[in-house]
Order: sequence, then structure tokens, then C-alpha cells
Amino acid sequence: MELFFVISGFLITSIIWRNITKRGGIDLVDFWKRRLMRLYPVLIVVVAVFTSIALLVVEDPVPSLNDAITTLLYVSNFTKLENYFLPTLFGQTWSLAIEEQFYLLWPILFWILLKFRWDASGIAAFLILIASACTLWKVYLIGNGASWSRLYYAPDTRMDAFVAGGLLALYYPALKQWSQRPVPHALLLLASCAYLVLLAFGTPRDMAYFYWQQSAAIILSSMLTLLLVSPRNSFFKWLFSTRPSIFFGQRCYSIYLWHWPVIWILLVTFNPDRYTLLAITLPVVVTLSCLSYSYVELPFLAIRNSQSKLRAALADNHKSVDELTEPRKAA
Repeated sequence: MELFFVISGFLITSIIWRNITKRGGIDLVDFWKRRLMRLYPVLIVVVAVFTSIALLVVEDPVPSLNDAITTLLYVSNFTKLENYFLPTLFGQTWSLAIEEQFYLLWPILFWILLKFRWDASGIAAFLILIASACTLWKVYLIGNGASWSRLYYAPDTRMDAFVAGGLLALYYPALKQWSQRPVPHALLLLASCAYLVLLAFGTPRDMAYFYWQQSAAIILSSMLTLLLVSPRNSFFKWLFSTRPSIFFGQRCYSIYLWHWPVIWILLVTFNPDRYTLLAITLPVVVTLSCLSYSYVELPFLAIRNSQSKLRAALADNHKSVDELTEPRKAA
């Protein structure tokens, strides 16, 4: 999850900073509208389909209905902060909720800092302060007996991963050149291999994870992300550029949404063994993901992109008019 949040922080901060550079500010409504058009259509389809199925196959549908509502409102992570043991129908959407909460707050933070005329270095310093505060806050929570679920599902204990991605985006112009040098490139390769080791042997389901492993995962995830966006080729960059990686990468959001409800329905109805579960789930999820990607995601992406091109054209026309009338005003 740290890698996912770091990449999200990097991408969203890159988008925000590019808009600031080109337009001199942030259109908050447009930003949120674009995020909703990207994420919400498929979510509605998945929630509608499996809530309907749950009404038919489970004795008490109320928990599933509650789960559907909190999922659509992007607050499902808050239902898991205390004594969360049994995964719900849409249990996987806790991470989507945290991501959406980040999408809500992050552009507002940049908007406020821009109002005070902070530059990139000032914003970066403020983000480092946020990451440090988040780390100290987790230490405080651990020392005061916070539960594992409180630390794992809460947005305040996940913010440092987004901040790391944001810092990576702000410093990327300098890091881009640095990452191509032989020694830094070797260091990034070593860190990426270390991340795989942590992925294999880490203990995110134990409290021990929050003492040092989570922080290590954030640092190593940031270095892996930098390696992947570096202009210099590497094994990891080749691996994520292969056809299977691109295929599943394009459909990963749909796969993320479909996979757990399929598993949950199978477990509560048939309770198959793990091999049967895998044999059924894999083709069903891939098929559903391909369908939702082709018939839901892509059409809405096309609409969103066409609206963006129209707004850009209108902005250019408005700028051209201003440039033409400026000499007359001066005269």
C-alpha cells in the first residue's frame, strides 16, 4: 500500500504543479470533477452489482448496504479503525477512501499555500514538516496503545506516503538528472531490490510493522518510483513496460474493485478451498475488469479528455483576445 500511496502522491502533485506552472493556479472544481469522472463510474457499477447480489444470497443484507453507502461516500476506512476483523463486501475500498480524502485535501493545501505566494522550495519544506509530524504522531499513537487497525486504516497515519510522492514530484526536475548517473542509478536499483525483500518478508499485519518497516517501505517505494520514471533504462522499467504489465496496469483499477467482492460472494455462498477459489476468481475478475475498462472507464475518459481539450481551447482563445486588445488599451 505504501507504493500505491507514494505513486498517487507523485502523480497528483505532478498534475497540480503542472497546472500551477501553466495557468498560475488551481481550478479546484475542475480537479475534483476530473478525479470523480476517472474513479466514480466503475465504482458505482461494482457497488450496484454486488449489493444486488448480496441482497439475494445473504441472510442479513444490512451490513452490506451500510458498506455500500460508506464506500460510495469514500469513508469506508473510518468504519475499520477499531475492532475490524471480518472483511466486508467492499472491504478493499478502504484504500480508495484514503486516496479520495487525499484528493480532497491536497489541492486545497496547495491553493492555500499559493495564496500566501509560497514557491516550490517553501512548499517542499512545508511538506517535509507534514511528513515529520505524521511520523512522530504514529510514534505517539503506538506509545499510547493504539490498535493495529487504527494505525493501518486511518488517513493521518498514511499521509507521509503521499507526502513522499509529492516531494518526489516537486524535486523531480533535479532528481531526473541525478537518477541517470551511474552511482545513484545503482543505489536506486539496490533500493528497489530491497523493497522486494521487504515486500516478501515484511509484517504489515503485525504492530511491529509500524515501528520501522512502514517508514522503510515509504522510502524504498519512493526510490523505486524514481527509478521507474527515470529516463535511464533498467530491469524494473523494462518489466513494467512489457505487454502483460501494460495490459494489467490499464485495468488495475477495475481489477482492484472487482476482485474482493467476487471472492467475498464465493466465500459466503460456497466456501471453496483456495485452489478452487483461485480457479474461479481469476477468469471472472479478468473478464469483468476488461468489460468495465472497455465500456465504462474508456468512455468516461474520452468524455473527460474532450472536455479538457475544449477548456484549453477556450482558454487559448481568451488569451489571444487579451493579447490583441492589450495594445489598444495601452494606446
